[in-house]
Amino acid sequence: MANYANQKTITLGHLNDIKHEKGVEEAFLQPTKWAPLKEAMRLLNGNAFKLYIYLLSWEGQGYYDFSPANIAKEIRISDEGARNARTELIRLGFIVEENNKLVFYPISRTTVS
Repeated sequence: MANYANQKTITLGHLNDIKHEKGVEEAFLQPTKWAPLKEAMRLLNGNAFKLYIYLLSWEGQGYYDFSPANIAKEIRISDEGARNARTELIRLGFIVEENNKLVFYPISRTTVS
């Protein structure tokens, strides 16, 4: 992955909130717990949901160096769209600052209705 001057590390937290059924690891749609995805789909706009799915796909990677320019290229949105998506994920509690690091959670850490 390319390094950009404005990267900020996002670590991944509690990805066990979305589990995979044993024996279907190669299936196109693996999650057996759909509630987190439905909540995210309900709460997030298109670009934020794209970023949510992209970060969710980093399962097992441990961290992701967030760069709006890199995200824009990876998920085919504008740099501003990537920044706004990250802001929305933070505002709605999917990305939380903990110990001076950003942590991504598949389930919102705030109560939103």
